[in-house]
Amino acid sequence: MFKWKRFAALIVMGSLVIGLTGCSSGSQSTSGSTPSASATGSGASYGTNVDPEQPDRFAEVYGKVKSIQGNVVLIAEMQRQETAELSAADKAKRQAEMQALSTEERQKLLASQEVMTGKNVTMTVPVGIPIKIRGTGSNGPTVQDGTIASIKVGSVVNIWTEKSDPTSAEYMNIANR
Repeated sequence: MFKWKRFAALIVMGSLVIGLTGCSSGSQSTSGSTPSASATGSGASYGTNVDPEQPDRFAEVYGKVKSIQGNVVLIAEMQRQETAELSAADKAKRQAEMQALSTEERQKLLASQEVMTGKNVTMTVPVGIPIKIRGTGSNGPTVQDGTIASIKVGSVVNIWTEKSDPTSAEYMNIANR
């Protein structure tokens, strides 16, 4: 029975994390572009109503920062978690459950859900692009402005790339864990 509860809690928390990091079923594209079929299931990085600056498409890079030198970041790519669309009530319930965890429990749960692809990606972070730090406050998801100094080894990031240069970031958000 204990293992079933733990498994259920992991599933709930994982879905909540993904929902809090940018999943929004009500997003509408202002540029007329739609997510590609290959990006299906990566709702953790799709546009959100929390930050209007976030591009309204799926992030091209999702992973954990391995190193940073100047404005060049080496990222260990991670597999995105597949989730079903949740109702607003389910999202609120899962958010409350996640907030009820201690910081240590939350970090342990998030770390257990990280699945590395084995691929490393080198990205250039140009000066002046929006860098946002995502977190969770008492009223739900929060977004704060960040700088290149906000990027730390071990940080989990979502990066939207320039269409003309897939090695250059256009927008970046950092999960505040």
